[in-house]
Amino acid sequence: MGKPKIIRINLLFGLLILTLISCAKSKKSNTEFIFENGESSVTMKILNGNNYLTYDTPVRTDFEWKNIDPKSGSIYGAGIKILETKNGITKTEINVPSNHLESNILNIKLRFDINGETTRTEFNVLVKNGK
Repeated sequence: MGKPKIIRINLLFGLLILTLISCAKSKKSNTEFIFENGESSVTMKILNGNNYLTYDTPVRTDFEWKNIDPKSGSIYGAGIKILETKNGITKTEINVPSNHLESNILNIKLRFDINGETTRTEFNVLVKNGK
């Protein structure tokens, strides 16, 4: 076996490994958006398994509050309906109307208190057209 053939085999093997890693990562669905400040955090979980929302489709999302009183919190954004807050989780439904956003990104704004100080953060969530 000559050096060029060994180099080609190593190159193909490397590409195969990169492809497999890429496929493995693409199967993992990042359905969480997280804000952390010390031991306090807010996590938004999209419950349908996607990491995006779909226009004109109600999607359940949960906001999980850790070391933050959810009663001090506010959640703002197009199409957000708060269903209930219980046991540190704010359950919502998000239904963004078609052609409502300019950039297909929904800005979900949160405001809450951490140790008596008002804190603000924003989750930017992709919104796609349906089928």
